Parts: sequence; structure tokens; C-alpha cells
Amino acid sequence: MCGIAGVVGVSKATELTVVLLHDIQHRAKDYAGIASSDGGVNIFREVGPGLAAEVFTKEKMDRLHGNDALGHIRYPTVVDDERCENIQPVVGRYGEMPVAIAHNGNITNVAALKRSIPDAEFTTSMDTEIILRLLERRMSGDFTTDLMDTIGMLKGSFSLGILTPDCLIAVRDRHGNRPLSIAKLNGGYCISSETCAFPGVGAKLICDVEPGTMVFIRRDGFDVKRFAEPCEKKCRFEGIYFSHPASRVFGEGVGRFRIAIGQALEQLFPVPEADLVVGVPDSATFIAIGYAASGRSGTLFPVITRSHYHVGRTFIAATQAQRNAEVARKFMFDEGEIAGKTIVVVDDSIVRLTTMPNIVTMLQQLGAKAIHVRIGSPPIIHPCVYGINTPTRKELAASSLDIEGMRATMGADSLEFLPLEALKTLSPDPDTFCFACMSGDYW
Repeated sequence: MCGIAGVVGVSKATELTVVLLHDIQHRAKDYAGIASSDGGVNIFREVGPGLAAEVFTKEKMDRLHGNDALGHIRYPTVVDDERCENIQPVVGRYGEMPVAIAHNGNITNVAALKRSIPDAEFTTSMDTEIILRLLERRMSGDFTTDLMDTIGMLKGSFSLGILTPDCLIAVRDRHGNRPLSIAKLNGGYCISSETCAFPGVGAKLICDVEPGTMVFIRRDGFDVKRFAEPCEKKCRFEGIYFSHPASRVFGEGVGRFRIAIGQALEQLFPVPEADLVVGVPDSATFIAIGYAASGRSGTLFPVITRSHYHVGRTFIAATQAQRNAEVARKFMFDEGEIAGKTIVVVDDSIVRLTTMPNIVTMLQQLGAKAIHVRIGSPPIIHPCVYGINTPTRKELAASSLDIEGMRATMGADSLEFLPLEALKTLSPDPDTFCFACMSGDYW
């Protein structure tokens, strides 16, 4: 998963873009990059490994000139080629005009597209670069037409930010699989993968980028052009896990959606004898609020908290060894409230079965009487090909273990998942959402 942010027509565009990236940093932590434009013939680029606040030193920001900027944060969804600088935005040229592109998602036909231009030279192993290589081949002289034709060749999932010397272009694929929104900012505009970033820079949300459209954003306004008819397949995992609870994603409040998940989960799988309900912080906190709302299955109490000095999300760590190490130092436990209690532990999902066995073991060691685990999504059985780092079924616990097998592995007294049909009832017009990682129904 990645994040995009950009600013157009505003002084200190680079500094504002860093703030936007910081506020969506939960989406990725491995790499950060910004390209900026001075409105002339130059696009400047600074990138590096790590968090946005660490990468963008004063020296780097001083080299990013201009009132327009495009930023990106990335974690790899495939194994990176160590010989390449796989950091976005990627920068190229359309004739004499410089172009920078940032991408969230996964282009599923990239191999076929590369075969169509066999003599092209690629400098990265990212699918994003194919957009530049296709665009530079067209060169009709009409940039808008050539860009629309290029975007029309892509399949899969893509929300894009594209920076040229005179505008910032926001694009969403016809399925609208990944979010992207536009806000008004100090006489100009900004874009972000999530709306939670806008208040931090004083921006006011205007709209989401509609599926199948590209929006040409300039200081004096924006123009919308449609390149494909929409056929929505919005990622349901955005609301369950990836997006911040303060965001509005696909038009719905993420926090409210997670509370509704918890309420549905408790209605189906209550634990009347429970003393306490705790959400695995932070993404399951709101689901736990919903689960505890009726009061029938215990009282909400945070006996598990996150260390404030741990940075990052276990799911998006690069290797299994890193994920195991991060789980061990990620959580703190309130021993005095745990001993002798029956506890419902609520989490958003189980992907690799890394986190929950450690949590259950620790609660048992601290004297919990019983531990019941409730999961706010259906079992994740199938790999995502649209930009989530689950490339093979063997990495997914639910693809090789049934619910009883997972319960035994983690050592809990019971384990239940929100059924897929129940999740669909919580989704307005469920046919417009993607549940492929749960159902195997790819598009």
C-alpha cells in the first residue's frame, strides 16, 4: 500500500506536502519522495528511505523549488530489485516537458505492456514506470490526448498523481479501487489518498476524484476529463484496516464503519461471560468500541496499548522476521486489569497470523482466565493483486488453516470472524466494492 499527496498553486508547497505525507504515514513507511515544479522547464526531485519527516531535511526541501509539489510514500508490494532506486515519484519527459508520476495500486497488465515496447529501457522495477515509457512513445503533440490514451491502456488498480510544469493531475482507475480526494488550500488546491490529511494543512475537502476520470488541477481551478466508464470495485480492506479512522474513504466515515463492524460482530458472536473487551491497537480500536456498545459482552477497557516509541504497522513490515520482532516490542499490557478476567480481544483481520498468537500468550502469562478472539473481517484466503502485500496464498493463514486450526495455533478459547455476507450488508451497494481477498472473485 502507498500514499499520494500533492499541492498546487501555493507557496511553501514542499513543506505542505511533507505535512500531508506525515498525516497519511500509516499507509507506508519504507520510502518517501517529493517532486516539485517551478512552473518553468524544471521538475526537482528528492527521495530517500524511511519516514517523510526523516527523509525531508531542510537541505532537501531547500532544493525543491516552486509552488507545485507531488509526494509519495511507499512500501513494496513485490520484492524490490536492489539494483534499482524504487522510490516515487518517478520522473521522465514528454518531449521537452518534464513529468513526475506517483502511484497507489497495482497495474496488473504491466508484463504485457512491457512486451509491447520491447526496446524501452527501464530504470526501476516498479510498475509505475510503464506509464512514463508508454507516454513518451505517443508524442502526438497533444499531451492530454496522449495521457488519456496511455491511461486507457492500464488494467488493475491505480490512483495517480501526475505533476507537469503547469498543473497537477489526479487520476483514479475506472474501478475506483484506491481512494484519492481533492481539497481547497490557501488559494490553491491539494490532493491526498486520505481526507484525514487535509485539516493539518488547513485544507477543506471538495470532492473525491471520480472513478474513470482525470482531474487537471491548476491554481485557478480544475477541469475533469473522463477516460473510461466507471465500474466500481472499491477496496473493502481500506475501511477495515488501511485507512485512518478520521478519514472519509469512498464517501463513508472510516471510524463509523468500524464501529458498525464491531456491533455486527457482537450480535453474531457474543461472549456473555466476558469481563473486558479490548481492541488490538490501533486499527481495531473502533471495532472494539462497536463490539462493546451493547454491554452484553463485557466492558471496553484498554488492557493492551501500543508503545508510543514504536513506529510502524506490523502488517506492512517487509519480512516475516521483521514482523515477529515488531510484534514483540509493539504492545504494552496492563497486568493488574488482566489477571482472573475473561477477555474478548478484537482485531480487524488475520493475515499471516503473526500478531495474535503473541498477544494471546502474553495475556495467558499475565493470568487471564479465558481469551475469546473476534475478528472484524472474513478470513483472508486469497492474495490481493491490486496493491496489498499478500502475493501468494501460502503467506495467508486462512488459506491453509480452518478457523479451528487458527484458534489452536493462537491458543485462544474461541475464535470467530465476521462472515462475508454480514460484511456486505454493512457496505452500501456491495456490488461496488472489492472483496477479492476474501471471496476470490477478481475483476
